[in-house]
Amino acid sequence: MANTFGLDHATLHVHVGMVIWVACVTIAGDVGAWWPLAAVTAAELFNELLDRLRSGSWRFADTVQDIVNSVLWPAVLFGLARAGVI
Repeated sequence: MANTFGLDHATLHVHVGMVIWVACVTIAGDVGAWWPLAAVTAAELFNELLDRLRSGSWRFADTVQDIVNSVLWPAVLFGLARAGVI
């Protein structure tokens, strides 16, 4: 899928994680709502499960990198919202 959009693997994770989070925040109407972050995390964990099934084994370094890339900015923005900064 990354090749389709001209993005590398890591960048695609960042963008998809943010798209899912922004869509869920829009529905929730609250940047500090917990469930948009949970939705991003669940989607990424499901993606990693599919990667595991496709590859036949866990690739821990890749899995951790994918999770961090997908969840980092939604988690930062959620934390800032909960802290009252944004």
